[in-house]
Amino acid sequence: MYKHKKIAITGGPCAGKTTAMQRLVDEFTEKGYHVFVISEAATDLMEGGIKPFGDDACDSLDFQRYVLDLQLAKENLFERYANSCQSDTIILCDRGMMDSRAYISDEEFALLLDERRLSEMEIMASYDAVIHLVTAALGASAFYTTQNNRVRMETKEEAIVKDRETLNSWLGHKNVHIIGNETTFDEKINRVIQTIYDELGDPYPLQKQRKFLVDAIDFDEMQNQKLIKLEIEQLFIDGDEKQNAMIRKTSKNGESTYSYTIKKDTKSPHIRITTSQIIDEQTYQNWRSRTDCEPIKKVRYCFADHGQYYRLDVFEKPEQLIILETDLTTMSEEIILPDFLKIDHEITDDFSYRNINLYRELNHPQMIKVLKK
Repeated sequence: MYKHKKIAITGGPCAGKTTAMQRLVDEFTEKGYHVFVISEAATDLMEGGIKPFGDDACDSLDFQRYVLDLQLAKENLFERYANSCQSDTIILCDRGMMDSRAYISDEEFALLLDERRLSEMEIMASYDAVIHLVTAALGASAFYTTQNNRVRMETKEEAIVKDRETLNSWLGHKNVHIIGNETTFDEKINRVIQTIYDELGDPYPLQKQRKFLVDAIDFDEMQNQKLIKLEIEQLFIDGDEKQNAMIRKTSKNGESTYSYTIKKDTKSPHIRITTSQIIDEQTYQNWRSRTDCEPIKKVRYCFADHGQYYRLDVFEKPEQLIILETDLTTMSEEIILPDFLKIDHEITDDFSYRNINLYRELNHPQMIKVLKK
């Protein structure tokens, strides 16, 4: 069974995407992967003469129509070819389809998707991971330049705004990695490489998380964040203490995607091996109909804060439970917790708060100890 991964490399202007792309091609080609690179659609258009600025400027909405059409066509073509290859493949996208949202209004972006009969959920689900490289203008301003891209025109201030808007466009994706400028540039690129190693796994991608039990939320203060709200329903269909399988329905604004996921423990309590695949609604409903158990239900708020990507789960079943989780870049990474949350304590190593045990508590409380509140 060959591995096929599609990863969006995104971020603000002068973030290091071009360098990262080349290093990734060199690194993983040497490891036996067939690496495909999809160039940035907007740059292709502008270098070809279609520009949203200057003489004979293209209307900004029309320009994003062309960007989205070109990006979609290229990704479909590369995916079709990659899936026919008799080898492990990686498709690296220099920006992805959601990036267009950073350059037009939400209403205009919704119009473009409607014209193409696409949904945000479908687009998000088509990428296995998103790696956001923070612009050099934020944290490494001495290295910010427009000289290495002849169609880049943003000032440092404009680059910072566009960086944030680009990241906000991807909020809600299940697997976002933020690579900032806290280290040297070479170390920044190495973090990108290491992130993709984790995604590819041996044989699966590794999941590294920290979890915290939340006592209270200041909802007024939380509304100042750019939030993506998802409704999640999940059921476990097989499993034991070291491995479990679940099906999940994820909904946003009435649109839903479905997945089947297997998680395995490793020797480290912080690391779990995860593999996941997209399934259709009928497959989900078929599995759903085979059990009388109650699914776990929760509302998930996705947001970025202090250069970290967070998921805040407010549970409907089981009731009165709120959990904050974040993925680490390194095991020693310091966590800056959001100001609008009152944290009770960390539960990373408390296995009673794993979804499989919450599910058992909800449906078979006699099987496990009652959770300590």
